Amino acid sequence: MLAVITSDLHGRLEILRRLVIEYPDADLFLDAGDSGRKPAELDPFISVKGNCDIYGFERFRVITFGDERIYLFHGDRADLSDEALYARALRHRCKIIVHGHTHVPRYHCYRGVRIICPGSPAYPRGGSAATYVVLRGGSAAKVEFVMVDYEKS
Repeated sequence: MLAVITSDLHGRLEILRRLVIEYPDADLFLDAGDSGRKPAELDPFISVKGNCDIYGFERFRVITFGDERIYLFHGDRADLSDEALYARALRHRCKIIVHGHTHVPRYHCYRGVRIICPGSPAYPRGGSAATYVVLRGGSAAKVEFVMVDYEKS
């Protein structure tokens, strides 16, 4: 199983198109919000509503990935502490939680829940590199941050 995860593209949809071409065998494409104006623009990415998105997005999604459940949301107006994310994941019976909003990549495991923020391949913050995530496998999934250098078009 292979999933490509991104967030916070703020209209840089050419990055999504590049990722689909770069990962033709991906089983799942996820976007944690603030990327496009309409869900159809992001296809085949499953996306959620970010604080800059307007139409047609849900606030969160629960997605099955192999034998795991992933809780996907943007993260604006939310407590992004480990304890709060852990509680949110548990409420929805998820072992992986993915958020965006900060534009800063992070990954670690807290009390058995894997917390992932892919950063932003378009507009990184906090001195971080421009990144997205490749998630390989199910219950023992390997998280890989991929650094990119997409020049602005």
